[in-house]
Amino acid sequence: MDELIHDDKGNATISNDGATIMKLLDVVHPAAKILVDIAKSQESKVGDGTARVVLFAEEFLKEAKLFIYGVHSKSYT
Repeated sequence: MDELIHDDKGNATISNDGATIMKLLDVVHPAAKILVDIAKSQESKVGDGTARVVLFAEEFLKEAKLFIYGVHSKSYT
């Protein structure tokens, strides 16, 4: 699926490439920055699969949240 990204300067980019989309994002949150770094690393080493590694990392973060807040805590899910 193609994504349209519009920045502050009026530039628009249409892409379905995860690495391109991740490069264009202005990320502030520390966990999100890690996801961007993972995508950049995947792109530079392999050249493909950036969306897949971001989805894997996102699932790992979801599972880690259970250990951080407690397995039985439902208020944070």
